[in-house]
Amino acid sequence: MLYLNLLHRPAETPAQRESFALQQNMAHKLGLKVTLLVDYQSMCDAETVADLQHYARDFGDELGIWFMNLPPADSDAKGVDGRREPFLWLYADEEKRRIIEQVLARFHSTFGFAPASVGSYHLDAESLRILKELAPSIQVAVAGCFEEGVRVYHGCNNSWYLFSEGMPWSPWYPSKTHSLRPAQDEFDALGIVAVPHLSRDLALSYEGRNDFFATHPANVQRAMTNDGMDNPYMYNLVDQHRLQADFNDGFAYIHIFVGPAWIAGDFTVQDSLEVSRQLYREFLEYFVALREQGQATDMQMSEFAAWYRQNVPIGKPQVALAKEMLYGTGKHYFWYLDSFTRILVDATQGGSIGDLRPYIAQIESHAGASTKALWYGSYPYLIQSQHRTGNSYHYADGSRTTLLVTRNGETLDLANVRVKAAEVTRSENETALRLTPAHLTFSDGTKVSIETTYRFLGGGKILVERRLLEGGEVRVQEYVKACWGVTEYPEDLREVVLTVSGQRSGEMRYQYRSRELRSEAATAVAARIPNIQTKISLESDEPRESGAALEGYLFSPYFTLTLDGALRAGKVLRTWLNIEKL
Repeated sequence: MLYLNLLHRPAETPAQRESFALQQNMAHKLGLKVTLLVDYQSMCDAETVADLQHYARDFGDELGIWFMNLPPADSDAKGVDGRREPFLWLYADEEKRRIIEQVLARFHSTFGFAPASVGSYHLDAESLRILKELAPSIQVAVAGCFEEGVRVYHGCNNSWYLFSEGMPWSPWYPSKTHSLRPAQDEFDALGIVAVPHLSRDLALSYEGRNDFFATHPANVQRAMTNDGMDNPYMYNLVDQHRLQADFNDGFAYIHIFVGPAWIAGDFTVQDSLEVSRQLYREFLEYFVALREQGQATDMQMSEFAAWYRQNVPIGKPQVALAKEMLYGTGKHYFWYLDSFTRILVDATQGGSIGDLRPYIAQIESHAGASTKALWYGSYPYLIQSQHRTGNSYHYADGSRTTLLVTRNGETLDLANVRVKAAEVTRSENETALRLTPAHLTFSDGTKVSIETTYRFLGGGKILVERRLLEGGEVRVQEYVKACWGVTEYPEDLREVVLTVSGQRSGEMRYQYRSRELRSEAATAVAARIPNIQTKISLESDEPRESGAALEGYLFSPYFTLTLDGALRAGKVLRTWLNIEKL
């Protein structure tokens, strides 16, 4: 079943009032449930308030708060010098509280009750904590934009300071210490359900990171995926999210949140008003058709939050299989997320890991002028091959994993072979992803086929299994090249400690000197990263021929962990990739 939240927000200008009414009429005529998130300025406009009260009274629309167009500074507040900052989460913590108090008070005096739903493009943990403290009625929040960060900053001509990466793509229970991290238990949880702002293309969110490919017709129009009123991509995007029900016990979620500007002549949309409005009408009609077929259900935000709390326990893993569908490349990406890790398996690069977030570290951070993080709301990564290159596109390969396969002195990289997801199986304690075989051909004509299976066991434990399906024995090297960061720019690695366990165990502090620790009969290689309270390791239940930890240098600021051994037909080579909290 696909669960739909449809959100509208009121017109910001008188010229947009007609467009807002048009959106509302479309949804109501189709019998769709609507949640209206209202900004402070709209609460101060008598005509807008009358319209909102009409929609709530006559159509049952839910009213909540949208934290934009914030109230002016309280003239009695000592030391306050105006409020030009447009976003709540960027204010100092003390000012966040004052703003929230003003907005909540205005909402209650305007509508006569406290809100159950709130939202912003991003809400950090401190903003959510204050909101829940001051308004216990709040059950659900639009709390982030899935995979928006430094790349979306580039895509929006350097003017959109929204940094929120490393979050779930579907509803989650935000942690008290970092709003983009799913809570591990009730004690860790903030006490609300969070949902993303729009539902993104799960393939292009990794490849491109911009605001073009999401469940808002204006987004896909700006991406020029449509030919006038012909826009199959818009429906394929919905179907991509419907597909996820196959892997998540029948549950899939989609979120639509649109303001009226784009169907009121917004200059960022190249199509005519007629085209824009018709595309939106047809978009909503598609959900009604799915509902009539019993494949979708629409809910207001607080209604969905109640359903989610009853049916999805804290800590339940989520997965998503993304099949690229706009450009016809046939690429597959697989996302796995629980309260300890978030991982993307890039089948385009042989099943390498292209993104890894160490939730298990429980990193504490929130944004704002009084914080160390300032504008960064992202959750740090260990691997992010779009920010840090990935396979060898530039001077040297960057942040990624792979399997290197050697025969007669010739080495081939599994990341140069495109595979696909063959099977996803789930049980109470495990999620398994089996990939199609990677076919390698050496220069002497020898063909080798290797099948990879990932087993996600929770608690930061990932078991990687390699099977040789074709060809004689080969030497293989499990390979992890990583760092830490929140952007594409390098961070200081001098606190990192590299270790090797085996016949000659040892450790070294990272100093950018290209040094190597190596041991025969190795059982583990690891990196301890105090900056993000995380340890990452490759481990083997049986000693491998050798293992190494390699220190990078300033022009290649990574560390590399390797385990070497033999891969033989009929035998499965198992390697643990473990993420732990320091």
